[in-house]
Amino acid sequence: MLVDEAVWPWRGARWAHLVSDESVAELHAFARRLGLRRMAFQGDHYDVPTDVRERALALGAEAVRGRDLVRRLRAAGLRLAAPDRPGSWEEVGRWSAPGSRPDLSSMDLVLPGDLAEAFQGVDARWASVDVVAFHRLVSQRWAEVALVVDDDEGVVLVGDVPAGVEVRCHGDRMVELLTPRRWEA
Repeated sequence: MLVDEAVWPWRGARWAHLVSDESVAELHAFARRLGLRRMAFQGDHYDVPTDVRERALALGAEAVRGRDLVRRLRAAGLRLAAPDRPGSWEEVGRWSAPGSRPDLSSMDLVLPGDLAEAFQGVDARWASVDVVAFHRLVSQRWAEVALVVDDDEGVVLVGDVPAGVEVRCHGDRMVELLTPRRWEA
């Protein structure tokens, strides 16, 4: 794992880039250990604030200069060209405090079946939960779709999720479900 200097100003903080020069899978595993949201992945890196950079270093990430980070990422074949980086996440559906498990069937055109199936394994106090659906374009033919279940009263994932659905649980207050989706031509 590599992390550069936290020099990029944004939202009142200084930010760094966290990358792997081995594999994207290694990067995701390390980001999970840091408690980072999967939706924070930028295609070949995670942006991290100074405090998370320090935790990454404590967990064994190597501090490098920005140009060395990019050079090593390119040498590993993991650097994405600007046109290949994913776009911004767009909210496509929201259910706030629905009182019972929201019916996502109206989202069939946006939410792949495996993501809707994974959602059935989420348990929360539906009277206080927020469920938000997002998508972002990754390439001309692919997108990522995410469903975030957030509840300060507690939310848990029970059971298994279908293959191809990535899960991130953030304590007992948030579950992120993500999956790729192929656009039909």
